[in-house]
Amino acid sequence: MAFRELSPAKQEQLLRLRQLEQTVQNLRIQQAEISRTLSEIEMTKKELQKLDSESEVWKTVGSVMFPKKVSDVLKELTERSELLELKQKSFSSQETQNIKRLEELQARLSEELSDLQPSN
Repeated sequence: MAFRELSPAKQEQLLRLRQLEQTVQNLRIQQAEISRTLSEIEMTKKELQKLDSESEVWKTVGSVMFPKKVSDVLKELTERSELLELKQKSFSSQETQNIKRLEELQARLSEELSDLQPSN
């Protein structure tokens, strides 16, 4: 059965299904990016913890580098990490909700479309 042969309501449901699939995919991409960033932060923190907390390192802000105390950079990295972890939890929750909606819509559409198939 071609897409155009479906009722407008079924077409809308199929489009919603595709949108949900795309949303889930985008959430997974964002979570992967956050995970990568969190790993980088952890590696950076490990290296900085090897230094004296009062020594200075260079921190890039935009295209300019500034000297900062290791303790200040560690604090900033920890705060950023905490924020990213919250964001990751939020994305994970959104992903779970969207997957549930997606599965429900898939099941409903599958059932409705199988009812439309001519029996042989």
